[in-house]
Amino acid sequence: MRFIILLITCFLLSGCGYDEYKMPEDAYLNTEEKKITVYEEAHIYDLIKDTNTEILTKNANITTDIIGKKELIIEYKYEKRKYKLKVNYEVIDKTAPIFISAATSRTIKVNDDYYPCDEIVFGDNYDREPTCEIEGFYDLTTVGTYHVSYIIKDSSNNETKKNLRVNVVDEISKSNSSTTNKVTLPISTVIEDKKTEHTMIGIDVSRWQENIDFEKVKNAGVEFVIMRMGINSDIDKDISVDSYFAQNIEAAKNAGLKVGVYVYTTATNVDTAIEHAKWTLETLNGEQLDFPIAFDWENWNKFRKYGISIHDLNETFEAFAKTIKAAGYETMLYSSKFYLENIWDTTMNYPIWLAHYISNTNYEGDYFLWQMSNVGRVDGINGDVDIDILYKEKSTFN
Repeated sequence: MRFIILLITCFLLSGCGYDEYKMPEDAYLNTEEKKITVYEEAHIYDLIKDTNTEILTKNANITTDIIGKKELIIEYKYEKRKYKLKVNYEVIDKTAPIFISAATSRTIKVNDDYYPCDEIVFGDNYDREPTCEIEGFYDLTTVGTYHVSYIIKDSSNNETKKNLRVNVVDEISKSNSSTTNKVTLPISTVIEDKKTEHTMIGIDVSRWQENIDFEKVKNAGVEFVIMRMGINSDIDKDISVDSYFAQNIEAAKNAGLKVGVYVYTTATNVDTAIEHAKWTLETLNGEQLDFPIAFDWENWNKFRKYGISIHDLNETFEAFAKTIKAAGYETMLYSSKFYLENIWDTTMNYPIWLAHYISNTNYEGDYFLWQMSNVGRVDGINGDVDIDILYKEKSTFN
C-alpha cells in the first residue's frame, strides 16, 4: 500500500514515467537550423519559428565563438509538464582576412631567395593562422617584370587578393637622393591653427625626450602631457617602468599641467592583459590622472608570428580596460587611423586617442584626442615630440 501511494505521488508531482524528449500530441514547437555569424550575439528565441508552448530558456545565449555545427537543448513547458527539444544550428565565418602590410611592388636581384608571402603581414577576425599563396608566374632566375597576386585565405575559405609587381634585376641600384632639411612643426604653429575655446593643446612623451623642462613647456602654450608609464616591447619580455616616468609626472604636475599616462604593451591574450593592467594599477599606486589610461598596442609587424586573431586582440584590450575600470580608472584606446578602421572594435565605445599625422584628419569615427604630429618642436624639449589636440565637446576629461 505504501508503495502504491508513493507511486501515485510521483506521477502527480513530477510526472514520472513520461519521456521529456517526446513532444506532447497537441503541442508544437517549430524551429529552424540557422546559420549564425561567429561572435554574433544570438539567443535561443532566434531559432524558434512558432510554438504553443512556454519556452523556459528563450533568452539564453547561444554559443557563437567556435565555427561549425552545434546542438543545444530548448527547455519548454506544456500543460504543467517540462520537456526538452534538441535543435541544431551552425556558426559560420563570412569575413575575409585583411592585409595589414603588403608591398605592391618589389625589386629583387636575380637568383635571390625571395617568396612574397614571407614578407607581408595579414590577419583574420577568427582564424589565428590564415594562409597566403601567390597566384601567377614569376622567375627569380630571369630578369624581367612579373605581375602576380597575393591571396590570403582563412579556414572558411574566405579570401582577399592583392596585386604585386615583381621586378627581377641584375643589380639593385643604391639611392643617391640628396639630404633634405627635416620638416618640423613648431608648437606655436599648432596653437595658431588649432587652439580655440573648444580645444586643448598637449604633447605625449617618453624616455626618448629625456630631461624635459616642463615650466618652459607650459609657457610655450602646452596645456597637458600624456607620458609613457609602462613598456612591454615583446611577448617574451617583462613589462617595466619607463625610466623617465617618475620625474616626468612629478615635474608636469608641479608645472600645473594636466597629466595622463599610456602603457605600451604587446599582450596577446586575456591573462597577459589582466597582468599588465594590474601592474599598471600597482605602479600608479593611486596617482590622480586627468585622462583615461591609454592602451597602446603597435607590434603589427609580428601579428602573424604571435598567432592571434583580430578577435583575440580586441578581447585583450577589453580585458585590460575592464580590469582598470574595476579599480576606478578609465581606459582609452590609442591607435592610428588604419587600425581603428580595420582592426579595433570601436563599437565597444571606449574613448579613442587617434594617431594620424596630417594637418586635418579625415578619420570618420569618434575620438576625443588626436595625435597630429610626431615631429613637433616645443621649448623645453630637445628634439621631436608628439603633439596632440583634445576636443572638449567630445570629452568629459577636460
